Amino acid sequence: MTWKQAVKSTLRPITQPLLHRLDARTQRDLGRINAELAVVRAELDGLQRALPIVLGQLGDRSGERDLDNSVDELARRVEFVRKEVLFELRYGHRGAVDDEEVESRILDPEKLERMRGAIRLNLGAGHVKKAEYLNVDARALEGIDVMADVGHLPFEKGTVAEIYSAHMLEHFPLEQLRTVLLPYWVSLLAEGGAFVAVVPDMETMINEYVAGRFGFEELREVTYGSQEYEGDFHFNGFSRASIQTLLAEAGLAEIAMRAFARRNGMCYEMEVVGYRRSGTSEA
Repeated sequence: MTWKQAVKSTLRPITQPLLHRLDARTQRDLGRINAELAVVRAELDGLQRALPIVLGQLGDRSGERDLDNSVDELARRVEFVRKEVLFELRYGHRGAVDDEEVESRILDPEKLERMRGAIRLNLGAGHVKKAEYLNVDARALEGIDVMADVGHLPFEKGTVAEIYSAHMLEHFPLEQLRTVLLPYWVSLLAEGGAFVAVVPDMETMINEYVAGRFGFEELREVTYGSQEYEGDFHFNGFSRASIQTLLAEAGLAEIAMRAFARRNGMCYEMEVVGYRRSGTSEA
Protein backbone atom coordinates (compact mmCIF):
# COMPACT_ATOMS: atom_id res chain seq x y z
CA MET A 1 0.00 0.00 0.00
CA THR A 2 1.43 3.37 -1.03
CA TRP A 3 1.53 6.33 1.37
CA LYS A 4 -1.26 8.03 -0.59
CA GLN A 5 -3.48 4.97 -0.23
CA ALA A 6 -2.67 4.80 3.47
CA VAL A 7 -3.67 8.44 3.97
CA LYS A 8 -6.90 7.93 2.05
CA SER A 9 -7.71 4.84 4.09
CA THR A 10 -7.07 6.69 7.34
CA LEU A 11 -9.11 9.76 6.42
CA ARG A 12 -12.04 7.96 4.77
CA PRO A 13 -14.00 7.36 8.06
CA ILE A 14 -13.72 11.08 8.81
CA THR A 15 -14.33 12.57 5.37
CA GLN A 16 -17.21 10.36 4.24
CA PRO A 17 -19.71 11.61 6.90
CA LEU A 18 -18.71 15.21 6.12
CA LEU A 19 -19.22 14.66 2.40
CA HIS A 20 -22.63 13.09 3.03
CA ARG A 21 -23.67 16.13 5.10
CA LEU A 22 -22.47 18.55 2.44
CA ASP A 23 -24.24 16.55 -0.25
CA ALA A 24 -27.51 16.60 1.72
CA ARG A 25 -27.26 20.38 2.20
CA THR A 26 -26.49 20.85 -1.48
CA GLN A 27 -29.55 18.81 -2.43
CA ARG A 28 -31.75 20.94 -0.15
CA ASP A 29 -30.35 24.12 -1.69
CA LEU A 30 -30.92 22.79 -5.19
CA GLY A 31 -34.49 21.91 -4.27
CA ARG A 32 -35.19 25.49 -3.15
CA ILE A 33 -33.50 26.91 -6.24
CA ASN A 34 -35.48 24.65 -8.58
CA ALA A 35 -38.73 25.65 -6.90
CA GLU A 36 -37.93 29.35 -7.32
CA LEU A 37 -36.88 28.84 -10.95
CA ALA A 38 -40.12 26.98 -11.65
CA VAL A 39 -42.02 30.12 -10.64
CA VAL A 40 -39.90 32.21 -13.01
CA ARG A 41 -40.43 29.73 -15.87
CA ALA A 42 -44.19 29.84 -15.30
CA GLU A 43 -44.11 33.63 -15.49
CA LEU A 44 -42.09 33.53 -18.71
CA ASP A 45 -44.41 30.95 -20.25
CA GLY A 46 -47.42 33.07 -19.38
CA LEU A 47 -45.83 36.15 -20.92
CA GLN A 48 -44.92 34.23 -24.06
CA ARG A 49 -48.50 33.01 -24.50
CA ALA A 50 -49.81 36.52 -24.01
CA LEU A 51 -47.43 38.20 -26.46
CA PRO A 52 -49.53 37.59 -29.65
CA ILE A 53 -52.56 39.20 -28.00
CA VAL A 54 -50.51 42.08 -26.65
CA LEU A 55 -48.79 42.70 -29.98
CA GLY A 56 -52.18 42.88 -31.66
CA GLN A 57 -53.11 45.68 -29.32
CA LEU A 58 -49.96 47.76 -29.69
CA GLY A 59 -51.93 50.42 -31.51
CA ASP A 60 -53.76 50.96 -28.23
CA ARG A 61 -51.61 53.02 -25.84
CA SER A 62 -53.23 51.38 -22.81
CA GLY A 63 -52.23 47.96 -24.19
CA GLU A 64 -48.65 49.18 -24.62
CA ARG A 65 -48.62 50.44 -21.03
CA ASP A 66 -49.91 47.06 -19.82
CA LEU A 67 -47.09 45.33 -21.68
CA ASP A 68 -44.48 47.65 -20.13
CA ASN A 69 -45.95 47.03 -16.67
CA SER A 70 -45.93 43.26 -17.19
CA VAL A 71 -42.31 43.25 -18.31
CA ASP A 72 -41.29 45.50 -15.40
CA GLU A 73 -43.11 43.28 -12.92
CA LEU A 74 -41.48 40.17 -14.34
CA ALA A 75 -38.05 41.82 -14.11
CA ARG A 76 -38.74 42.64 -10.45
CA ARG A 77 -39.79 39.05 -9.78
CA VAL A 78 -36.66 37.65 -11.44
CA GLU A 79 -34.44 40.03 -9.45
CA PHE A 80 -36.23 39.05 -6.23
CA VAL A 81 -35.69 35.35 -6.95
CA ARG A 82 -32.03 35.99 -7.80
CA LYS A 83 -31.41 37.77 -4.48
CA GLU A 84 -33.27 35.12 -2.51
CA VAL A 85 -31.30 32.28 -4.11
CA LEU A 86 -27.96 34.02 -3.52
CA PHE A 87 -28.95 34.83 0.06
CA GLU A 88 -29.88 31.21 0.76
CA LEU A 89 -26.62 29.95 -0.71
CA ARG A 90 -24.61 32.48 1.34
CA TYR A 91 -26.50 32.41 4.66
CA GLY A 92 -29.03 29.58 4.50
CA HIS A 93 -27.14 27.30 6.89
CA ARG A 94 -25.22 30.01 8.73
CA GLY A 95 -27.45 29.87 11.80
CA ALA A 96 -27.13 26.11 12.29
CA VAL A 97 -23.38 26.19 11.79
CA ASP A 98 -22.90 29.14 14.16
CA ASP A 99 -25.03 27.49 16.83
CA GLU A 100 -22.51 24.64 16.88
CA GLU A 101 -19.37 26.78 16.78
CA VAL A 102 -20.06 29.95 18.77
CA GLU A 103 -19.78 29.76 22.52
CA SER A 104 -21.38 32.66 24.41
CA ARG A 105 -19.84 33.44 27.78
CA ILE A 106 -20.81 35.96 30.45
CA LEU A 107 -17.41 37.20 31.61
CA ASP A 108 -18.76 39.63 34.23
CA PRO A 109 -21.93 38.08 35.71
CA GLU A 110 -22.00 40.61 38.58
CA LYS A 111 -22.23 43.54 36.15
CA LEU A 112 -25.00 41.76 34.26
CA GLU A 113 -26.90 41.18 37.49
CA ARG A 114 -26.64 44.88 38.41
CA MET A 115 -28.16 45.80 35.06
CA ARG A 116 -31.14 43.43 35.23
CA GLY A 117 -34.23 45.31 34.09
CA ALA A 118 -32.18 47.91 32.21
CA ILE A 119 -29.65 45.94 30.14
CA ARG A 120 -27.63 48.11 27.76
CA LEU A 121 -25.37 46.42 25.22
CA ASN A 122 -22.33 47.82 23.44
CA LEU A 123 -22.03 45.45 20.48
CA GLY A 124 -18.67 44.87 18.82
CA ALA A 125 -16.96 46.89 21.55
CA GLY A 126 -13.44 45.80 20.68
CA HIS A 127 -10.96 47.98 22.53
CA VAL A 128 -13.41 50.86 23.00
CA LYS A 129 -15.37 50.08 26.18
CA LYS A 130 -18.32 51.93 27.70
CA ALA A 131 -18.57 51.64 31.48
CA GLU A 132 -22.35 52.01 31.60
CA TYR A 133 -22.92 49.20 29.06
CA LEU A 134 -22.29 45.48 28.88
CA ASN A 135 -19.42 45.41 26.40
CA VAL A 136 -19.88 42.59 23.88
CA ASP A 137 -17.28 41.20 21.50
CA ALA A 138 -16.46 37.87 19.85
CA ARG A 139 -12.99 38.13 21.39
CA ALA A 140 -12.23 37.90 25.10
CA LEU A 141 -10.39 41.21 25.16
CA GLU A 142 -9.61 43.11 28.34
CA GLY A 143 -12.74 44.83 29.64
CA ILE A 144 -15.19 42.72 27.61
CA ASP A 145 -18.19 41.68 29.73
CA VAL A 146 -19.88 39.25 27.32
CA MET A 147 -18.05 37.17 24.72
CA ALA A 148 -20.50 36.25 21.97
CA ASP A 149 -21.26 36.44 18.29
CA VAL A 150 -23.41 39.55 17.80
CA GLY A 151 -25.91 37.38 15.90
CA HIS A 152 -26.26 34.90 18.78
CA LEU A 153 -26.47 36.88 22.02
CA PRO A 154 -27.25 35.25 25.40
CA PHE A 155 -30.30 37.45 26.06
CA GLU A 156 -34.03 36.79 25.83
CA LYS A 157 -36.24 38.66 23.39
CA GLY A 158 -37.81 41.84 24.73
CA THR A 159 -35.36 42.20 27.63
CA VAL A 160 -32.80 44.78 26.44
CA ALA A 161 -33.24 48.51 27.09
CA GLU A 162 -30.63 49.71 24.58
CA ILE A 163 -28.35 48.31 21.90
CA TYR A 164 -25.44 50.53 20.94
CA SER A 165 -22.83 49.90 18.28
CA ALA A 166 -20.00 52.03 16.95
CA HIS A 167 -18.51 51.27 13.53
CA MET A 168 -19.94 47.75 13.44
CA LEU A 169 -22.78 47.76 10.88
CA GLU A 170 -20.42 48.39 7.97
CA HIS A 171 -18.76 45.02 8.68
CA PHE A 172 -21.84 43.13 7.42
CA PRO A 173 -23.35 42.77 3.91
CA LEU A 174 -26.55 44.73 3.37
CA GLU A 175 -28.80 41.70 2.88
CA GLN A 176 -27.52 40.06 6.06
CA LEU A 177 -28.22 43.26 8.00
CA ARG A 178 -31.67 43.73 6.49
CA THR A 179 -32.86 40.12 6.67
CA VAL A 180 -31.10 38.61 9.68
CA LEU A 181 -29.22 40.87 12.06
CA LEU A 182 -31.33 44.01 12.42
CA PRO A 183 -34.62 42.09 12.89
CA TYR A 184 -32.83 39.94 15.48
CA TRP A 185 -31.45 42.92 17.41
CA VAL A 186 -34.81 44.69 17.33
CA SER A 187 -36.46 41.55 18.71
CA LEU A 188 -34.17 41.73 21.75
CA LEU A 189 -35.31 45.26 22.60
CA ALA A 190 -38.04 45.86 25.13
CA GLU A 191 -40.94 48.04 23.98
CA GLY A 192 -39.57 51.56 23.63
CA GLY A 193 -35.99 50.25 23.72
CA ALA A 194 -33.39 52.22 21.76
CA PHE A 195 -31.11 51.09 18.96
CA VAL A 196 -28.15 53.44 18.44
CA ALA A 197 -25.61 53.07 15.65
CA VAL A 198 -22.51 55.07 14.79
CA VAL A 199 -21.40 54.44 11.20
CA PRO A 200 -19.08 56.14 8.68
CA ASP A 201 -20.71 59.17 7.02
CA MET A 202 -20.01 58.20 3.41
CA GLU A 203 -21.81 61.22 1.95
CA THR A 204 -19.65 63.71 3.83
CA MET A 205 -16.42 61.86 3.06
CA ILE A 206 -17.20 61.61 -0.66
CA ASN A 207 -18.04 65.33 -0.77
CA GLU A 208 -14.86 66.18 1.16
CA TYR A 209 -12.80 64.00 -1.17
CA VAL A 210 -14.24 65.66 -4.26
CA ALA A 211 -13.51 69.07 -2.69
CA GLY A 212 -9.89 68.02 -2.10
CA ARG A 213 -10.14 68.17 1.70
CA PHE A 214 -10.10 64.39 2.33
CA GLY A 215 -7.29 62.11 1.16
CA PHE A 216 -7.72 59.04 -1.02
CA GLU A 217 -5.95 56.70 1.41
CA GLU A 218 -8.30 57.77 4.21
CA LEU A 219 -11.32 57.28 1.94
CA ARG A 220 -10.06 53.87 0.83
CA GLU A 221 -9.47 52.61 4.37
CA VAL A 222 -12.78 53.88 5.72
CA THR A 223 -14.60 52.36 2.73
CA TYR A 224 -12.97 48.92 2.78
CA GLY A 225 -11.64 48.60 6.34
CA SER A 226 -8.09 48.32 7.64
CA GLN A 227 -8.10 44.58 6.77
CA GLU A 228 -5.65 43.75 9.56
CA TYR A 229 -7.55 40.67 10.78
CA GLU A 230 -10.50 38.48 9.71
CA GLY A 231 -13.28 40.76 10.97
CA ASP A 232 -11.62 44.02 9.88
CA PHE A 233 -13.21 44.24 6.42
CA HIS A 234 -16.05 46.55 5.42
CA PHE A 235 -18.92 45.25 3.29
CA ASN A 236 -21.22 48.23 3.47
CA GLY A 237 -21.59 52.00 3.47
CA PHE A 238 -24.42 54.36 4.39
CA SER A 239 -25.91 57.71 3.60
CA ARG A 240 -28.17 59.51 6.06
CA ALA A 241 -31.22 58.45 4.07
CA SER A 242 -30.14 54.82 3.62
CA ILE A 243 -29.36 54.15 7.29
CA GLN A 244 -32.68 55.65 8.39
CA THR A 245 -34.57 53.60 5.80
CA LEU A 246 -32.77 50.43 6.92
CA LEU A 247 -33.72 50.96 10.57
CA ALA A 248 -37.34 51.75 9.65
CA GLU A 249 -37.58 48.52 7.64
CA ALA A 250 -36.37 46.64 10.72
CA GLY A 251 -39.33 47.92 12.74
CA LEU A 252 -37.85 50.95 14.50
CA ALA A 253 -39.70 54.24 14.86
CA GLU A 254 -38.91 57.86 15.79
CA ILE A 255 -35.65 57.52 13.89
CA ALA A 256 -33.42 60.57 14.17
CA MET A 257 -29.88 61.64 13.32
CA ARG A 258 -28.05 62.59 16.49
CA ALA A 259 -24.99 63.73 14.55
CA PHE A 260 -23.49 63.70 11.07
CA ALA A 261 -20.31 65.04 9.43
CA ARG A 262 -18.65 64.46 12.82
CA ARG A 263 -14.89 63.97 12.53
CA ASN A 264 -13.51 60.96 14.39
CA GLY A 265 -9.87 60.23 13.66
CA MET A 266 -9.40 59.66 9.95
CA CYS A 267 -13.11 59.42 9.11
CA TYR A 268 -16.33 61.35 9.33
CA GLU A 269 -19.14 59.56 11.12
CA MET A 270 -22.84 59.87 11.86
CA GLU A 271 -24.96 58.67 14.76
CA VAL A 272 -28.56 57.53 14.39
CA VAL A 273 -31.14 56.32 16.90
CA GLY A 274 -34.46 54.49 16.58
CA TYR A 275 -36.90 52.99 19.07
CA ARG A 276 -38.79 49.74 19.07
CA ARG A 277 -42.42 50.66 18.58
CA SER A 278 -45.24 48.89 20.38
CA GLY A 279 -46.65 45.90 18.53
CA THR A 280 -43.42 45.11 16.68
CA SER A 281 -43.29 41.36 16.24
CA GLU A 282 -40.39 39.43 17.69
CA ALA A 283 -38.36 37.86 14.89
